[in-house]
Amino acid sequence: MSPGLFLCGTDTDVGKTAIAVAIVRDLVRQGVAVGVCKPVASGVGPDGGDPQRLWEAAGFPGRLAEVCPQAFAAAVAPARAAAAEGRAIDDTLLVDAVTAWRARSEFVVVEGAGGLYSPLSSRLLNADLARTLGLPLVVCDDARLGAIGRTLAVVTAARSEGHPLAAVVLSQVADPGAAGEEDPQSPTAIALSGLEDLRERLAPTPVLFLRHGAEQIEPAIDWQLAAGGAGLH
Repeated sequence: MSPGLFLCGTDTDVGKTAIAVAIVRDLVRQGVAVGVCKPVASGVGPDGGDPQRLWEAAGFPGRLAEVCPQAFAAAVAPARAAAAEGRAIDDTLLVDAVTAWRARSEFVVVEGAGGLYSPLSSRLLNADLARTLGLPLVVCDDARLGAIGRTLAVVTAARSEGHPLAAVVLSQVADPGAAGEEDPQSPTAIALSGLEDLRERLAPTPVLFLRHGAEQIEPAIDWQLAAGGAGLH
């Protein structure tokens, strides 16, 4: 089975898909055959939503339905979104969807739904799926006020349960506006301060930054090495 990463958030809408897309594009630029999977997603509209973005970033491997075999229209928890369509989450398919990509790709990027402890079904949380897959985590959060506390809480809980941690990435979800980092109350200054604090507290785990509208995460790291867990705790 190929190596990979499991992306989880501290909450929903924290820039997880933007981070996943940036990671996938980085690997593709290096010539890596990347498989992408969001095992379940809700709030998926006609444009294909997050699964479509992942598929495009990977260069359209396989079929879109294989990227997210359980997609639902209602923007609520997956189990409720499925019920609204007279369906139910297939727990076995959550695992099998990723396994299929790992069997035919050099590397797989898996995006969970919501936070690490958000439910994927009536029985499974994102944390359960990540553990079953055996993939290291990339913890994602919005680079806004409170990122330090939110991120440390998730990282501490993940470590206490034995989840390997590949990296932390803060994503500037909202446009920071014109105020520069010289203003300590500006969104950019808050983001950079949070990054500095987290780097001190979480070393040697990489703590990275995706600026609003940017395509590349900074600083660049070797995602394949990070997935291997070398020197990470």
